[in-house]
Amino acid sequence: MTTAPDPAEITPPTDPARYGRRRSFGVAFWAVTALVVVVFAVGVAGAKLWPRITGQSPAAPATGAPTALPFADAEAPRPAESPAPPAGAAEPSAEIAALQARVAALEAGQARTVNAAAAALAAAALAEATQGSGPFETELAAVERLMPLSAEVRGLKPFAETGAASRAALAAEFDSAAARASTAARDPGERAGFVARLQHALSSIVTIRQVGSTVGAAPDAVLARANAAVAEGDVAGALRILRDLPPGASTAMGPWQIRAQQRVAVDRLVAGIRAQAISDLMAVSREQP
Repeated sequence: MTTAPDPAEITPPTDPARYGRRRSFGVAFWAVTALVVVVFAVGVAGAKLWPRITGQSPAAPATGAPTALPFADAEAPRPAESPAPPAGAAEPSAEIAALQARVAALEAGQARTVNAAAAALAAAALAEATQGSGPFETELAAVERLMPLSAEVRGLKPFAETGAASRAALAAEFDSAAARASTAARDPGERAGFVARLQHALSSIVTIRQVGSTVGAAPDAVLARANAAVAEGDVAGALRILRDLPPGASTAMGPWQIRAQQRVAVDRLVAGIRAQAISDLMAVSREQP
């Protein structure tokens, strides 16, 4: 079943204008379009040429991101800043400073006391070593380390390698030396007669010395007094007594006197070292609080 067409649809139009040709765009339309294109082209060209005319560089686009640093600056380490002292830090009080000074003084005093005590002990060891006849280089070196400025230490150096004869050795050597001195004291001289010179030659073989008499200026009396001093350990006193001997007897006693003088020199120098060491130790002890 089909529907009948609407008569209006199949009826031809009555307006003759609908049967004419459609008209295209007019001259005015194309003129306006050309004007718009020209204006746009002029604007673009002006935007590109304006910086060259005015000498200004085009402005960088405004963005919110910060400007990036160069690579070298971005990688370079920054110097470390020293920490600032606490705002509430206070300087040490006077009491703390006084305590610190006292502790430092005690430490210094203790070091001086130890050194002084060590020097006194080394001096005692040196004194004991020098009592014999042997060398004492080791003991003297120990004292020199603790008392480097001592003149007595320098004075002992010539004796340290060989040592000095002990008092006991000097006492044992005295009798033979005194016998030679007594014989030399009886020498009549070259101008004496034959009998006197014969008696002197015999006395050199068998020495006859008066050892019991200590009174008077005779050579045997002088030797007897010196012998008694040596027996008591007074070597220096014996040397003073022997000054009264006549030249011949004094020359005969010369080797013994040289050894005795060395002993006296060593004893004097050692006594000075011990006295100085003990004095330093006492002074340091008094300084201690």
